[in-house]
Amino acid sequence: MSASRWSVFWKRTGQAFRESTRQIINMEGAELPNRGPRLLYSFNTIEATSEAVLGCDGDIGGRSTVNFVLDTTSEDERVGRPTAKFHGHLRLDVRPDLVGRINSGYAGFKTPVRSTLFGKIRDNVYFHDYLALRVRAAGNPVLHNSYFVNIQTIDQMSQATVWQHPLRFRRQDNDWETVYLPFTEFQPFTIGEPNEFREYIDKENILTVGVACLGGRHNASGPYELGLDSIWAVNEDDLEEDSPGPNRPPEKTPPEKRPILEKTP
Repeated sequence: MSASRWSVFWKRTGQAFRESTRQIINMEGAELPNRGPRLLYSFNTIEATSEAVLGCDGDIGGRSTVNFVLDTTSEDERVGRPTAKFHGHLRLDVRPDLVGRINSGYAGFKTPVRSTLFGKIRDNVYFHDYLALRVRAAGNPVLHNSYFVNIQTIDQMSQATVWQHPLRFRRQDNDWETVYLPFTEFQPFTIGEPNEFREYIDKENILTVGVACLGGRHNASGPYELGLDSIWAVNEDDLEEDSPGPNRPPEKTPPEKRPILEKTP
């Protein structure tokens, strides 16, 4: 493990220890659970974007590319700070010797597994009903129906399961919106295929959250781009048509001219 990774590891260990100590001192759990909006991940710093785990068919012989970077050229007006940009190019062709042997036309990212001396950090959203994402759909509109949100859970036996839900956009004008996904509608997947048994996501043991662009599912390709600000958990009473997320600064006065994002070539 590199020096920087060790630094992150010990930092998270210290945070986990302090949080556990705080809960014990405050006797948390003896009172009613907090059902207010809970921020899970934000993508507003270089550290947050650089920790993301990336993958695409280019890793196994395909031609697609994937990037996840901090976009300092544009800010969500209601957030007022830099946001992440998940972008690249989806291609359906593969190396000649791999034709018919591998899947193509996919790219994705997920948040890192947060290991500490006490084990892996898991998010417990048992008392929340929706996953909320502040996003901006850009790139080739043909791919706007190809985005999926993936949640990885892990049980006490360290067995991981991936749950998936389509990321459906209302806007098609390269502007920001908040998308709410009911946890009850996430479906378990095994090696990219739906699980035939109906079960519900383990909301007490969320390990990672990510987004994938799966154009190969319906033979779509081209440049893709998705802006991301944050991911949080909410309940029915918190649903707002265009919420900028929990613990955010007040809405800014819109500038005379909105910044234009550079598109992926």
